[in-house]
Amino acid sequence: MASSPLSSFLSCSVCRMLSQNPASLDDRGICVKCSVLTALEARVTELEERLRRCEGQGSASYSEVAAGLAARSRSERSVSKPSPAACPEQPGQDQDRFVTVRRKASAKHRHVALQEPLHVCNRFSPLSDDTPAELDTLVIGSSIVRDVKLPAVKGRCYPGARVGDIEGNLRLLKQEGRRFRRVVIHAGGNDARRRQSEVLKLQVASVCELAKSMSDAVIFSGPLPNLVNDEMYSRLSSFDRWLSRWSEENEVIFLNNWCTFWGKPGLIRRDGIHPTLDGAALLAHNMADRLRTLN
Repeated sequence: MASSPLSSFLSCSVCRMLSQNPASLDDRGICVKCSVLTALEARVTELEERLRRCEGQGSASYSEVAAGLAARSRSERSVSKPSPAACPEQPGQDQDRFVTVRRKASAKHRHVALQEPLHVCNRFSPLSDDTPAELDTLVIGSSIVRDVKLPAVKGRCYPGARVGDIEGNLRLLKQEGRRFRRVVIHAGGNDARRRQSEVLKLQVASVCELAKSMSDAVIFSGPLPNLVNDEMYSRLSSFDRWLSRWSEENEVIFLNNWCTFWGKPGLIRRDGIHPTLDGAALLAHNMADRLRTLN
C-alpha cells in the first residue's frame, strides 16, 4: 500500500502549518513563528499586569497629592479673606503692635510723555576727506564701462548700446529735467561693426550736442584697442584718430584710451573687446584724471 504524500511533512501543533524541515519545529512540536508569537503574548500579559500595579499605586499617591492641594488652597483663601468682626487696634492701645495703612489707588492714570527721538549729526563732517560729493557727473556708455567705479559719479551702462541708444537715454534724462556738471560718454565700438563710418560720425556729433545742452562739459572716452580681427582693429583705430581731431575742433574733451591700453597685457579680456578688472580700473583712472583737471 502506497504511503500518503502528507506523511513526509511535519505539522505545527498550534497553527497546523506543514513543513519538511525538522529544524522549523521545537521539542513541543511548535513552529518558530508560533513560538515567537507565544513569547510575545506572554510578554504583553506581563507588561499589562505591571501596568495595572503601577496604576494602583499611582492612584493612591495622586489622591494624596490632590487632598494636599485642596487643603492648601482652603488655607490660602481663609488667610486672604479679612474677618468682618476684627477691628484694627490703635497705636496708642498697644505699643508692641502697629497698624499698616494702605494707600488708596489713584483713579487717574499717569500719562507717560513720549520723548521725540533726538537727531544728532557731526557738524565737522563737511571737513572730512571721506565725505561723498554731490553726484554731478554722469558716465554713460556701453558694456565697456560696466566695471568702472568712480566716487561721486552716476554711472549708466547699456550693454550692446550704440551711439544712437546713448543719445536716446540722454534725451530721456533731459526730459526729466536732469542736468549735470560733466557728462562722460563711451560709445562707438558697437557702431563700428556696421561699417557705416559717416553715419557714426554724424551720430557722435548729435549726441555731443545733446550732452552740451544738459551739462557744462562733455568728455568723449575713446575706444579701446580691439583685438578681435584686423578689420575691427583698423576701423576702431581710424575712428579713434578722427575722434581726437573732431573733439578738439568742437569743444569736446577727448579721452585717449588707445595709447594707455596698447601694448599692456592683462587689460583686455579673451574676447578682445571688454576690459578686465585691471583694465576697468585703468579706464576709471583715466576718467578721474581728466575730471580732476575740470575742477
